[in-house]
Amino acid sequence: MRRKRRQSGCGFTLVEVLAAGMILALAAAALSLGVRQSLRSLQTARDYQQAAELLDRVMTKIDLIGPGNVSAEGPLAGQFDPPRERFEWESQIELLATEGWLYEVTVRIAWPNPAGQKQVVEAQTLLFDPPSQDKSGLSWEDV
Repeated sequence: MRRKRRQSGCGFTLVEVLAAGMILALAAAALSLGVRQSLRSLQTARDYQQAAELLDRVMTKIDLIGPGNVSAEGPLAGQFDPPRERFEWESQIELLATEGWLYEVTVRIAWPNPAGQKQVVEAQTLLFDPPSQDKSGLSWEDV
């Protein structure tokens, strides 16, 4: 008697397993790329948020000291203390009115991004600084 071998038809062939593995590998690579891009975007958003906070801080100091005093005595540029030492700032103060009371103040915050390119945020405002407001006792380090 001859025995018939029975093929059960259960299981996967090698080709099917390899195809499924390739699909899984491509899906994992796409997911990894998406997560990496999300983390990069999150870091960029954090940098812009820090730059906006630092910009506000510099503008507030200029307003408190007085744009006339800052333009005469400085500083007009600088770098921040750690942990924000990679951010630097620069300001331009221009007298607009002939009476010497209205100033146009521009502040720029710059920093390098992970790719090494320079990122910049800038704000511009007008500040009223009449000579009757004595702010001579304030210095940059005090504020």
